Amino acid sequence: MKRWTPGGALKKSSGRAANQLLADLSHSDYRRVSPHLQSITLAFAAVLTERNALVGHVYFPTSGLIALHTATIGRPSLAMVGSEGMVGSSVAAGVAKSEALVVVQGEGAAMRLHARRFRLLVERSPTLQRQIHRHTVDLLRRASQTAVCNDVHRTEARLARCLLETSDRAGTRYLRVTQEQLAHLIGARRSSVSIVATSMRHRRLISYARGHLRITDRKGLRRLACACYRAEWLSRR
Repeated sequence: MKRWTPGGALKKSSGRAANQLLADLSHSDYRRVSPHLQSITLAFAAVLTERNALVGHVYFPTSGLIALHTATIGRPSLAMVGSEGMVGSSVAAGVAKSEALVVVQGEGAAMRLHARRFRLLVERSPTLQRQIHRHTVDLLRRASQTAVCNDVHRTEARLARCLLETSDRAGTRYLRVTQEQLAHLIGARRSSVSIVATSMRHRRLISYARGHLRITDRKGLRRLACACYRAEWLSRR
């Protein structure tokens, strides 16, 4: 993995951000926040925050995908964030260090905000407070639903749901993801993911080679996906 380093990519933000959380702010709160936002390019595999390191910035993706790598009771887990949310919301609660390794999973762009400034703005911006609370509740809901899904649904249905949700968040049918990462996302063994992915490829639902995956038949995947995908889709409407 390579570390993200500042360069010519930084610039002041202008206009309404393409991030859903920022777009839902009131006009007055967005005017309060926007002067402090900086636009950055997200390069694939760039490390934004190390695990257990002080959080320097929070991120609002406008395109692409950011992965959060954590470990629970020694077991690795993985979560993805796209333009629907943000990375670093725990800063608002005074949590100074990151519990996750934060890495760019899909190339794109994001708005970043200094962590200390973000905490001050949350205290002064009513709609930002509400959006952070909603985002936190949504993350907890998703984690709970994913845990139930991984416990009761077949590997094939879980993988189809995972690919669709990840594609939705990234805003593209092209994903850069390994079988090991997919296994972490759906709580399965890598060998099981390999078997199911091979079956999907033979049925021309996906194409896959060396960490590059493309969804070729979205309707077919939706037919395979468990009911959790529809529940997640309805919750976003």
